[in-house]
Amino acid sequence: MKRQRNQSGLWRPPGIILLGLLSSFSVPARATAELVLQLETSLTSDTNPFRFYDGQKDAQQNTIERQSDKQTGTELRAGAILPIASDRTRLILTGSLGNHHYKNYRDLDHHLSAGDASLEWAAGNAVSGRVTAGKEDRLFQYINGTLTDRDLSHQTRAGADLNLKINNDWTVTASLDKSGLGYDLQVNKLYNFDERGKQLGIRYMSPTGSSVAVGTRLSETVYPDRNAQQIADLDQRYKETEVYLDGEWRYSVKSVTSAHLGLIRRRYDSLVDNDTRLFNTLWRGTYHYSPKLRLDIQIWDRPFNIIDPTILYVVTKGARFDALWKWSDKTQFNFSTLLQNSDQTLVPRLAALEDGISRKETLQRFGVGANYQFQRGFRLFLDSFYEKVKRESDQANLNQAVVKLGFEYTYENLPGSAARVGLTRYQHSLSASDALR
Repeated sequence: MKRQRNQSGLWRPPGIILLGLLSSFSVPARATAELVLQLETSLTSDTNPFRFYDGQKDAQQNTIERQSDKQTGTELRAGAILPIASDRTRLILTGSLGNHHYKNYRDLDHHLSAGDASLEWAAGNAVSGRVTAGKEDRLFQYINGTLTDRDLSHQTRAGADLNLKINNDWTVTASLDKSGLGYDLQVNKLYNFDERGKQLGIRYMSPTGSSVAVGTRLSETVYPDRNAQQIADLDQRYKETEVYLDGEWRYSVKSVTSAHLGLIRRRYDSLVDNDTRLFNTLWRGTYHYSPKLRLDIQIWDRPFNIIDPTILYVVTKGARFDALWKWSDKTQFNFSTLLQNSDQTLVPRLAALEDGISRKETLQRFGVGANYQFQRGFRLFLDSFYEKVKRESDQANLNQAVVKLGFEYTYENLPGSAARVGLTRYQHSLSASDALR
């Protein structure tokens, strides 16, 4: 290999050449790269890892002896914000790797991995956008003990957003997105899906920061791995058209409220008798009672899909309340409570086996947590929840309590970088986790 020499005849290392090339780009002095490294280790106690119902029986009609378990976990997370040409055009990279081990259910030992990339860009003051891509591998979220083998889900996502600013008040927004979900176990492969969507809207922003937006979203969901019988029961694809209205009202510096009102028309490819209209509504309110106390409330009426071959989809109505109390600069506590009613629409061919054409469940969840930052970058935390589910058709009840104790170390080259890169998306908080399954 021939070495490169400068004019004085001395060898110039390739690293010096690369550094010189990077320094040749025109980057404003204020556009500093941000770097974050985060390490978490934790111990979790779970009274019902597979979420068995009380008195649930196996295939031989023997009552299942539910066993609690303990789980140790270690996760490494990292993120970076890299300015490109200006502080308005930047690349955001994040990722996470983890190992989780169980004391009793050793078959559930698994690795976690996730990675996301986002390019935010702007062309003058009128045009801006974002391009994103990501992937995540995680343990299957067990539902009711009908599956006790280890399964991993593999989620992919990609999208592009475009914003065209007409003036200081009005902006036209457009987006394309693609997502997919796949499972390892053959029994779950009928829920492998690919989804493509596109959205177009217009948003008005008031001088006070409040906004209102109206638009439409079109999407198509395909399940490529279903066999003939599964297609006959559940169909292989459906299309959705949603017309929506979004709003955000900043009443004061202490309070803000937002809402999403959507009407969805779902059309199945073959099972046209299952075509339906669904509501998709969500209301959020945040009130900063004081610099130390923040209150949040959410109310929703939304549809989602579920991993159950007897159920087409689920519609949930629920409310959730959260409180965050900063007791001191180093110590804070959080509390959450949730009440949710689910209406599970059954597969018509199998409805005769159930009590009617739908099945109702009620979920109650209470969560508490605390964390103590005893030194900059070092945090101890406690997270927990207790959950109770009751199914009306057969009075089946499900109970689960989870407590997680952990330690977290975060390195940031600039204060607040971990929040700006969005590492919280990988932290799997228990009391703050979404109850929808």
